[in-house]
Amino acid sequence: MSVQINIAAIAPALRQMNDEGFPKQFEEDTQTFNLFGESDAPFTNGKGFRIPSNLRPSTGYGGVSEGGSFNQPNAMVNDDMYVYTFQAAQAFELSGRTIRNVESETAIIDGVTGIIENVSDTFRKELNYDVLGDGSGLRAIYKSGTTTLTLYNSTGHTPTSGFGSTKGAVRLKVGGWYDVYDSTLATFRGSFQVTSKTNTTAVINAAVSGITDTDVIVPQNSLLKLPRGLAYIVNNDTGVFQLLSRSTYPELKSPVTDLNGAAISVSDFSKTKRLLLARSGIGKAKKLAAILSLAQDDALCRLGQTYKRWEGNAKTFDGSFDAFAHGDTVFKVDPDVDEDRIYLVAPMLIKRYKEMDFGLYDYDGNELRMKSGTGGYGSDAYTGAVGFSGNWGTPEPRCHALIKRCSVTGLATQVASQA
Repeated sequence: MSVQINIAAIAPALRQMNDEGFPKQFEEDTQTFNLFGESDAPFTNGKGFRIPSNLRPSTGYGGVSEGGSFNQPNAMVNDDMYVYTFQAAQAFELSGRTIRNVESETAIIDGVTGIIENVSDTFRKELNYDVLGDGSGLRAIYKSGTTTLTLYNSTGHTPTSGFGSTKGAVRLKVGGWYDVYDSTLATFRGSFQVTSKTNTTAVINAAVSGITDTDVIVPQNSLLKLPRGLAYIVNNDTGVFQLLSRSTYPELKSPVTDLNGAAISVSDFSKTKRLLLARSGIGKAKKLAAILSLAQDDALCRLGQTYKRWEGNAKTFDGSFDAFAHGDTVFKVDPDVDEDRIYLVAPMLIKRYKEMDFGLYDYDGNELRMKSGTGGYGSDAYTGAVGFSGNWGTPEPRCHALIKRCSVTGLATQVASQA
């Protein structure tokens, strides 16, 4: 017969799973959000983490005749940037029966660990989407359909100039609720629940009125509330970046090479790296890392296959290459990267600005709370949540570069692998 266990007895076990299991999975995983360290920037209420910046060099240089005057200087201006924090959370629920059938305080580790691992795996994957995104929460882009939605994907459509058009329905979850906005993120179209899906389509519970080609699909109630990632940081648009305008300060733009559907080549890498050096200056963008999809890793490895030769008296022909290299650049393959994109980043110059580390929401002293129930009188179910509060940012966006709209034709894409 099981031993009587209550939530107070389970709490240490939950903390142990969180302290030993949850962060450990982050450390062992090589996905993109693990690539960047934490920042020690000071926090300013109402603005976020302050990044001191000097974007305008002093003036006053000029020649001086004998006994002549110096040119008028300007006062040094510090145009500070700020990284504001956002919260992401993943809720979970345990039934009363699960708790009652735990045989001991330690058995909860074995009995519930699968549930918590599933929650943390889901949370980790969603955060990885966000570290590659722009903060909008984009999970898919609508193409056509009413209750069966066709979504932009790498096998059916040419990648668009923005991010997010190559993944089809891969990032949507069956049973999940999502909001639809127009491409400018200004007009709300409606919400839907995914009831089933393929790699490129999603069947939803009800048609969304007014939904239009290129509309954006985001997790429900999450538009512009999620952390901003590489699509926001490594960009050459004219919008606001960390509270400063990229129109006013073009120094905040990143070098971007748009291949417009052409296949990636070695020369594209060489050109983009030199553009980065021209923008950042020699010596700033050190130890570059290339963050790329499996599709572009596939394309780059194929470049050398025609140069592979039979050697000596070998009896087995190996015409493949395991990896592509370019100088001292470190290559990080992440299946979640858009199939058409390659980010060249200086990892030491991108930081995680943390307000709350990955972990349980327990500010009220409770790791689990009784679910209120439909009548508001309680229930035989208990809920909790894991979360993260912070953001990613950089003091030097010009030290990172992007190659986009590379050809995806005939390559190993995430959509194709789920066909």
